[in-house]
Amino acid sequence: MQSRNAREREHFDQLADDLGAVWWGSVTKAGQRRLDERGLITVRRADLRPGKLALEPGAGNAEFTLRIAPSGATIIGVEISPKQVAIARERLRQFPQASVIEGDVDHLDFPDDHFDAVVGQSVLHHFELRSSLPELHRVLKPGGKFFFLEPNMLNPQIAVEKSVKPVGRWLQNSPDETAFFRWQVARVLRRHGFRNAWARPFDFLHPGTPAVMIPAVHALSRVLSATPVIREIAGSLQIYAEK
Repeated sequence: MQSRNAREREHFDQLADDLGAVWWGSVTKAGQRRLDERGLITVRRADLRPGKLALEPGAGNAEFTLRIAPSGATIIGVEISPKQVAIARERLRQFPQASVIEGDVDHLDFPDDHFDAVVGQSVLHHFELRSSLPELHRVLKPGGKFFFLEPNMLNPQIAVEKSVKPVGRWLQNSPDETAFFRWQVARVLRRHGFRNAWARPFDFLHPGTPAVMIPAVHALSRVLSATPVIREIAGSLQIYAEK
């Protein structure tokens, strides 16, 4: 029987062949707008700037790396799919301080207390947290920042696609991926030694939003993301912690 990591590698190798990306939602106009905003949020939350060293596990084809590399921080992405790594290396030529290497997040080839930040976009929900979080904690410096943007299980579409496997396959989900409840993921982070852990729902801009509607939906998303109760069903979570 294939391991979870082997299934993930096969899934993302196939998407590299079929799409040249890691997910259909990253190539639409609305998806690109979402990534632009998430890059800015990550740079701010993780304090990425020249002189900082950041790890991006699950970097894929560097679609998100390209959003955080302009911060000037040195970015090292780790990706399990060799075909995604090949695409990433071509795309990052303009940023010599950013790279993506092939590797397994459960067995990182970096010393203890090495990175100022560990960041990522929609990747934690692909990992086996029991094995990946101890490694991510190990390589993060004391006081280092941990920041990810992940799917929110309270969002109706996310709940359906993660629970009903045929729907998930149609939406290009990998076989083992899941989503998070905000209180659950914060508790898991604390259990693995992280401090000041929190998760906040945000973002109602769906990647399938027609281009002409993006400005209006984006403006509405900001309002809804700040509205108590309603924000709980937002599409994503901002997840933060420190070592």
